[in-house]
Amino acid sequence: MEHEYILSFSSFYKAAYAKDVLEENGLHSTLRKMPPQVVHSCSTGLYLRIDSIERVRSILDEKQIVTKGIYQVSHIGGIKTYLRV
Repeated sequence: MEHEYILSFSSFYKAAYAKDVLEENGLHSTLRKMPPQVVHSCSTGLYLRIDSIERVRSILDEKQIVTKGIYQVSHIGGIKTYLRV
């Protein structure tokens, strides 16, 4: 079952680089504005749908790309919630 995740970074450039690295490894993601509930620095985040976030973490760790946070998006009663994982 796929889950939706948002990855936050310290800058737009780090988010764009992470997107490129994930694409090279066959993982599709999109750059979009972060929701106000989870914005702490850069307002651009990386959104993706995947079964498990562990592969993403492994790829980013291998390339020494540091995230500010990884959030799983849930829809509860029509309201989006963000759980830091």
